[in-house]
Amino acid sequence: MSNNSNTVQAFWVAAGSVISYGFILLTSMILSRYFSKGDYGTYKQVMYVYNTLLVVFTLGLPRAYSYFLPRVPLSEAKDTINKITYLFFILGLLFSALLYFGSSLIALFLKNPDLVYAIKLFSLVPLFMLPTMGVDGILATYKKSNYIAIYKGLSSFFQLVCVTVPVIFFNGTYESAIIGFTISSLLICIVALYLKNMPVRNEKKLKSSVRYRDFFKFSIPLLYASIWSILMNSADQFFISNYFGKEVFAEFSNGWMDLPFVSMVVGATSIVLLPVFSKIVNENESAYQEIKPIWTSVFEKIVKIIYPILIYCMVFSEVIMIVLYGENYSNSGMYFRIRLLINLFNLIAFAPLLLALGATKYYARVIAFWAIITIILEYIFVNIIDSPFTIALISVICHLGVILFMLKYIANFLKTTIINLLPIKLMASIIFSSLPILLILYYILVVSISISNLAILIISLSIYIFIFFFISKKLNIDYTSIIKPLLKQIKK
Repeated sequence: MSNNSNTVQAFWVAAGSVISYGFILLTSMILSRYFSKGDYGTYKQVMYVYNTLLVVFTLGLPRAYSYFLPRVPLSEAKDTINKITYLFFILGLLFSALLYFGSSLIALFLKNPDLVYAIKLFSLVPLFMLPTMGVDGILATYKKSNYIAIYKGLSSFFQLVCVTVPVIFFNGTYESAIIGFTISSLLICIVALYLKNMPVRNEKKLKSSVRYRDFFKFSIPLLYASIWSILMNSADQFFISNYFGKEVFAEFSNGWMDLPFVSMVVGATSIVLLPVFSKIVNENESAYQEIKPIWTSVFEKIVKIIYPILIYCMVFSEVIMIVLYGENYSNSGMYFRIRLLINLFNLIAFAPLLLALGATKYYARVIAFWAIITIILEYIFVNIIDSPFTIALISVICHLGVILFMLKYIANFLKTTIINLLPIKLMASIIFSSLPILLILYYILVVSISISNLAILIISLSIYIFIFFFISKKLNIDYTSIIKPLLKQIKK
């Protein structure tokens, strides 16, 4: 597969993420304005519980599609897909049972009695949603990534309508929103099951040579890593929820997110590159020679796309949060800015290459080590410094530690150094050319004059894009290599 083909496939996955994120963001904006902070915090805590446990109950199996399908004949693909889907149905049933019967314990743990009934209402969601896992991996493997865009857009549209319509038009509560979320999950499940079998529907079905124990051999180290990843990522939310209350948790949950474009672009490349790397490693003894130029090309393209947006969002973070969620969530801007520090360095998907190399145990050990460090440090400092922002800073430092360890392993495989893995010159040129422009704009539009926050974003972004367009030419930052293959694909 050529780099251009990778770019096109990633474009469709990212396009789906853009559409999906737009609907999800709109949902959050609506709920933030219609619910009190307490009710919105409860709704977000339900999602926190679900997303936390989801990583455990998926057992790392969604990535099994991208790992095994490139390694089996097409005639065995249907049976391979069905085997993993059957596992997801069983896991979804167990997950739903845990939520229903464990709701009281979860509510006690998070110190919010409203969660008991809310989680019971939500408990059917895993039964519907787990069988949908891995759709993007299947479609990307068979170069059907344009359907990923359709699927993600449709899924998030179902959620938007089902969750917000009862709230807006029938004065619904967060309980109504949860019921709507459950209904949307059923609709998403129906669409996902259709798309999972679409690429191989007309193929001959033979018994797969991949056994269930092969799936578990691949996924158990990922489960181990996922559990530690849960502990690492949920430690921030746990300490803030328990020590600072649900109102602060609501502010934190709105702001504590990666730059959406980062998760979209990195997630898209991850989905596309795992089957590519898996095939290269399986067929080529000198895989590093073929993988290294792909790594370099992908990393440079992502930096060109993301860094200008990333620096802008770091400068105008508070204004962005107020526009999205209202004046009550201005504090979310500080959490957003702190979180974006991670995005300066995690712009490449480490997991696809590590999984393709079979380095799942190393991946798990790194996550485990830094998860333990995160929990210890956050526990110590939350009892010393009475500030939720301290928790956020510790989390960033530990995430950067994970990135450093992953880069070290990949550098050894590619027979290079960590510094050579990063396009340092490109990164620095974008930062030091963008930052002065944005700081001047911030001083003029935010500090010196009084205009609406929406106007600040529109004016600042327009001027910034105009100026950066000309600066990029002076810095020899080439965007044509990214745009041309996409335009060709769109014309088709």
